[in-house]
Amino acid sequence: MKKNKKILFLFGIFAGVVLTSCEPISTNDEYIPSLITPTGAPTLPAYKLMISDKIDVTSPTDNTAIPAHLTKGDVDFVIFDSTNAQKVLDKQGENAKYEFVQMLTGGNFHLLGFNKTENDTPKNEDNILGFMPESTPGILFENIYGSDLTFDQSFNSIADLTPVLIQMNTNYEISDEVVDWAVVAEPANTQIQSKLKEKGVTNFIDINLNAAFKEKHADIWNKDYICQAGLFVKKEFKKAHSDVFESTISLLNEGINKLFSDLDGAFSEMTSGDLSNAETFTNTFGFNSSVIKGVQGNNSAKNGFGVVPTNVTFTVEDIDLFNSLLA
Repeated sequence: MKKNKKILFLFGIFAGVVLTSCEPISTNDEYIPSLITPTGAPTLPAYKLMISDKIDVTSPTDNTAIPAHLTKGDVDFVIFDSTNAQKVLDKQGENAKYEFVQMLTGGNFHLLGFNKTENDTPKNEDNILGFMPESTPGILFENIYGSDLTFDQSFNSIADLTPVLIQMNTNYEISDEVVDWAVVAEPANTQIQSKLKEKGVTNFIDINLNAAFKEKHADIWNKDYICQAGLFVKKEFKKAHSDVFESTISLLNEGINKLFSDLDGAFSEMTSGDLSNAETFTNTFGFNSSVIKGVQGNNSAKNGFGVVPTNVTFTVEDIDLFNSLLA
């Protein structure tokens, strides 16, 4: 009888070990994931992550340095131009350290035409300014208006282009040269227009490049958004800290939904605490908080930042299709 009890006791220990080993990973994972992101429009849909003390966020001064992290694998999350980022991952194939999670922005590029009418389109002889010529802004512009059209003056970012454009005088000149067109992006677009109107530069048109692209490729592209800033995750991190990954994405989507349902509430969250200081806010997000409601629109009816709603799904195949259409 004692022998049977011993056997049962040992079996109980063994069973306990087996059951314990099969239990899910603890939800009390206190790992703090890292995120690298450019400042500007992508930070609005990611605002919950930007203000969270559970995410270690870095925004480099040089956005062109971000893609290198997709090869290094030294951060957990990367936000970047989804088209270029996916090209890197496609080239890496099975060795890719990251994978696409979701699209954050998809439609805030604009073409400003100075002293133009709605019937005008860019021509070879025009003076055209733009930013990131070899990335989505430049490639998208050429795709819509012709591959023989390139930027006469190129800038590394919209932040570099903005102060140049607001120097324009009432003769549509910058440094004694007439400017015909400029590819810009929100929220800088709203700031540029406001500054120019203050100076009396009012005769210009604003073309939404997202709508122009959709019109050109209506038979192939059926989405209301293009591929812009995307969120990518390191595969090893996602596997090792699945609960942290899920909670981070949940926080991200909570913020996106709030932008559409309660912009005033989201604005209050973004501008509280240390971020109530205007300089601190601008350094963190890359734009002045005063432009949010004007660009995004009351309760996001305007959606000027081009935030992709959580019920709109993008896949890697969608990004590859978009890239093929731009090729």
